[in-house]
Amino acid sequence: MRIGLRFYLIFLLTAFLIFPVHELAHYVTYRLSGVQLQMTLNTASPQDQSLRRPLPEIAGPLLNLALAVAALCAFCNDEPRKIYWAALALAAALMRLALYILISAAALVSRSGLSLGNDEPIAAHLWGLPSLTFVALFSVPLLLIVWSVVRTFQCSRTRTWLHVFGFSLLLISIGALIGNVLDPWLFPTRFG
Repeated sequence: MRIGLRFYLIFLLTAFLIFPVHELAHYVTYRLSGVQLQMTLNTASPQDQSLRRPLPEIAGPLLNLALAVAALCAFCNDEPRKIYWAALALAAALMRLALYILISAAALVSRSGLSLGNDEPIAAHLWGLPSLTFVALFSVPLLLIVWSVVRTFQCSRTRTWLHVFGFSLLLISIGALIGNVLDPWLFPTRFG
């Protein structure tokens, strides 16, 4: 598969769409649990932190994993739309993997034991599991999905990994844009 501007644009659009879909998984699962909450494009959790529940916290990452697996299956079987499925598989998988790297680095630097406020460590904590449990469990299939897609790139190994790094930076940037610019603009009462 050739990676160029078209692929990056499809990846960018797909990534923008995955953020609210990820949060919608949290929202729906919390609502099914009877917990009231507010949702933005980048957050869906109860204002009262004592109402947090493990299943709704892990629902977003589970959705990412399901999206990535489904997109990888379609990528392997749908030649005309292969580029779209590749972008979706990479965006869904790298959205979590890029965060895992950031969280792990922050945990090492701050010696926080990975107790930072992210979905997987929060869910693990709420279930009484070690904080790395879901990060470790989800990393393996997500890495395999990324590898399955990027091994089809028609470029050198160095350029392939530079693309993966570029996609990861795009996802982190999109998350920062949504969380720090779009959410406060679209939901001013929540951030006021």
